[in-house]
Amino acid sequence: MEAFEFQTIVKDGIIRVPEKFTKRLAKNIKVIILTEKEKTTADSPAFPYFAVDTDGYVFDREEANER
Repeated sequence: MEAFEFQTIVKDGIIRVPEKFTKRLAKNIKVIILTEKEKTTADSPAFPYFAVDTDGYVFDREEANER
């Protein structure tokens, strides 16, 4: 089994194989499709991770509500 790697654009559900590979293809082929995940803002948090040490700090609900 031979493996060929190339990038192409799918148009109307058709994947074009570059001409340099078509002569070396057998009649029956196995196709594996790998796609790159599109970056979205929902995947990345709005704020980067950060840590705050709150040991020893006393939270006062009444004081917080006054603000």
